[in-house]
Amino acid sequence: KVRRALLFPKYMVRDALPAVLEAVGIMLRDLRKNDWKPSRVFETNDPLALSSSKSFAGKKSPGYSAQLTFTKKFDDRERFEKVFHQLCVDSGMEASMGTIVWNDGVSLLNEFKPSFTDVPGTHYIPNSRSYYAEGGRFKKFHIAIDMYESDQTTIMQAHLPGRAWDGTSCFNFVKELVNRYHSDDAEAEKSPVFKASDLIKMTDDSREKFDNWFNILRWASLVPYNVYSNQSGLCWQKASAEAGIDGYKEIPKELCHVNFSDVQSKKLAAALKRHSSSCARGNVAPTAALVFAGVHAFNFELGEYPFSVVMQASMQTRCFEPSQPSFFSSFKERRFVGDWLIGVLHRVRTWGRLFGLSTYKVDDAQQFYESLVDGLATTDSSVRDGFYSRVLGKLKGGAAAFEKTPCFPGNSRLNDSLFFNNYGVRTIHEDSGCVGFNWSGAGKVGINCILVNGRLCCSIASTQLPLKKVEEIRDTFKEILLGMMEGKDGNMVVERIQKDRMTR
Repeated sequence: KVRRALLFPKYMVRDALPAVLEAVGIMLRDLRKNDWKPSRVFETNDPLALSSSKSFAGKKSPGYSAQLTFTKKFDDRERFEKVFHQLCVDSGMEASMGTIVWNDGVSLLNEFKPSFTDVPGTHYIPNSRSYYAEGGRFKKFHIAIDMYESDQTTIMQAHLPGRAWDGTSCFNFVKELVNRYHSDDAEAEKSPVFKASDLIKMTDDSREKFDNWFNILRWASLVPYNVYSNQSGLCWQKASAEAGIDGYKEIPKELCHVNFSDVQSKKLAAALKRHSSSCARGNVAPTAALVFAGVHAFNFELGEYPFSVVMQASMQTRCFEPSQPSFFSSFKERRFVGDWLIGVLHRVRTWGRLFGLSTYKVDDAQQFYESLVDGLATTDSSVRDGFYSRVLGKLKGGAAAFEKTPCFPGNSRLNDSLFFNNYGVRTIHEDSGCVGFNWSGAGKVGINCILVNGRLCCSIASTQLPLKKVEEIRDTFKEILLGMMEGKDGNMVVERIQKDRMTR
């Protein structure tokens, strides 16, 4: 620790000022180039053109890897491949930019069992650390589908252009792939998936607020401090790693999952509707419960609260609207492929919590959730800050890639925070037998959740912590949710866990 304290100033002197200057330079360059209107910077980002550019592939994996679990096979392989390559073409790519691999010579290590919830990354595929690690095999392609089948279980590992599309769009691609496979060919003709630029537009109210000079200046004045704060966290990590302290060295991503059964998922939803809250809603939203469990799992296993929750939020159905009333159905279904992602920050490590004067309550998570929903509807300061931090940063989009740059202009301290994403309620064609969807987040601890076909699937990942510690975070996260599932007050569940650990 003494060595870390001596190394920390060296990294700050070397890295902090250049990062601040780079961030400010990029911000001023982009504003000046686009008539000082951030909304125009946003519009210059064309995710479909980027994903179909020939220079997209070659050096890096596509950028977003996910694992889907099915209880049925895709027997008509010719149709599956035809649908897949047509989807690639519809998105603007050449058909050859996508590939499908059928791994018929590989036997699954395990079959899907609804009662088995703690799914490791190595659970299904032999000689594979995780679906995320497998993405590196497909650097030459823009999209890759890696298929493994048995008589009872099908595992689809999808590697999608997350360096161009946001995460929801990556999900929508595989959803559309499965949907078209199980539908007649007319479905492709009327599909709106790749037509967002024609069907939806930014609302006038959001555009006006994003381009308001006072709002821009208020955010811009904080950029030097934000980058300095991010760099202090990053330099602390580098100094800790060089000093040999566990849990700080950048490593290949480790991940694990907890995929609840449909019965458990329904039970949790019902319990949260009865869980009292002093916030406006009166009960607890699933997203709030998941954030609450994630914050305390982080705190229990790492000995401190996360600096913030870096909440991934889509502007697609909040800051945008259908360009014509007839497009409203497709708009509400969130079927489009593109990029509308921002990161909204929820500060957790306050001075009171840092010194043990207060703790993180269920109502804190619920209030954040309600403020997030209201903020997306009204384009409040937290949403504007997330928008500016994306469009005026070094990278302009993708599935959270823009939040990882050393000169990111938002005060996220990603390597010291909880990266969190919840896709909410989603469906994949019922005839497919889809029972699981998992993908992993960024940073020190990332938790990604989705309720797909009635099953709550949660992924816990880290690029700093060893797998054993990631699994411990998963187990505590699960323990809190199971307690709330049984109708217990979330705050009381956390207090009980704390007392149990003190008496061990």
